[in-house]
Amino acid sequence: MRVRFFVLTMLLAAPTLAAEGASETFLGLPRVLWYATNLVAFLGLLVYLLAKPLSRFFRSRRHEITHGLEEATSQKLEAERLRSEVASRVASLESEISALRERLRRDGERERDALEKLGEQELARLLAQVDAEASRRVEETRTRLASEAAGIAAELALELLEKELTGADRERIFSRTLERLRGIPPGGAT
Repeated sequence: MRVRFFVLTMLLAAPTLAAEGASETFLGLPRVLWYATNLVAFLGLLVYLLAKPLSRFFRSRRHEITHGLEEATSQKLEAERLRSEVASRVASLESEISALRERLRRDGERERDALEKLGEQELARLLAQVDAEASRRVEETRTRLASEAAGIAAELALELLEKELTGADRERIFSRTLERLRGIPPGGAT
């Protein structure tokens, strides 16, 4: 329809163009008309030759764009689903982390209390051991001191007796000791 309108317009405009100084003609028609006809034929040929490929191209392009939009929409929905899933996982992880922290704090307090009790028990055991060792050493020292004191006292008594004791005193002590020994039954003590 547009082509016919264009051709008709050119045909009607041809005499006007010829009157304005376009006296050149080709086959009895003004050259402008030939140029216009040539242009129309060229454009018609272009449209004829390119209409189907351009139509296919634009259809495929429209299909690609539609498909791309559908794909983008589905990817957007998937991304939203994943984002909400990640957000819920993060929230659950945060609650798990806080629960884990609380459990670790309680475990740490229990462990500290157990270690304190164990330390107190170990301290009590070590103190008892130190007390026992100190008592043993004190008793050992007393025994040794008593033994040494008895030895020193015996030596001093012997020296004193040797200095102060006369022969008659020795005779008298000896005879009394014999009398006492005779009064004791054999193998027994009084």
